[in-house]
Amino acid sequence: MREIRNIVIHCSAGHKDAQAIQDYFKRPVSKGGRGWKTGGYHIVIEKDGKIVQLYPFDTITNGVKGHNTDTIHICYVGGVDPNNLTKAQDTRTDKQKASLHTAIQRAIEYAIYDGGPYISLGVVGHRDFSDDKNSNGVIESWERIKECPSFDALQEYSALYASPDRYNKLPTI
Repeated sequence: MREIRNIVIHCSAGHKDAQAIQDYFKRPVSKGGRGWKTGGYHIVIEKDGKIVQLYPFDTITNGVKGHNTDTIHICYVGGVDPNNLTKAQDTRTDKQKASLHTAIQRAIEYAIYDGGPYISLGVVGHRDFSDDKNSNGVIESWERIKECPSFDALQEYSALYASPDRYNKLPTI
């Protein structure tokens, strides 16, 4: 069993289904894909709320460079304006929101250790791995490496699921 420190929420930055997302990750670079042996997400949540488990939680996936060995990655389909795929937008449906909670609960159940979650277990967005360039203790919008998941997962889920020690993750505004 892996020691899990973070459950990272992602958006697909597109509107294709889980299989298309998986195909993109595994397709050779020469054919427009990433060429990875393992995809980026453990779970993808379809627009209709269907939870698609792509990998078991004990498999390391490629969701956040440098932070994968201790992380579970959950992605919802969407996160960009359907008419402008370069514009970040929280496109979660009510069913996706409910399924995100279910998927997070499943991930936490996997991460249980000695009767409780790891002391540093937290639920964060991909964007929360950005550097705090001005060292003010807040990752501001201009500091983000990306907008993913196109909403503030740290704000939305921390009070519900995270331990007080946030594995040194900073608040976003």
